Amino acid sequence: MSMKRLVAGTFATVFTVSMQIPQIYHSIKTKRTKDISLLMLFLSILQHLAWIIYAYFDNINLPLIICDSICIFLNMWLITLKYYYDKKQEKNDEMEN
Repeated sequence: MSMKRLVAGTFATVFTVSMQIPQIYHSIKTKRTKDISLLMLFLSILQHLAWIIYAYFDNINLPLIICDSICIFLNMWLITLKYYYDKKQEKNDEMEN
């Protein structure tokens, strides 16, 4: 892999991964995930899996594989936060009624 391609892949990875950090931070800070679409998160995981498969067939494009693997992990973290905070909110709502 050429140095130019590696540098470009590294920049793309940093920016792609950094897109999800604010949402995770906001979810933890506010303890609310009601407005996050679960379908969007699952579709995003499928999209990243498709890119990993593509990267495998593209001479093992390592920056792409690393980027999408991290994004899958972050999406799974958001799904976990969503389940946790949504269940917690449901219990709080039940206790108020």
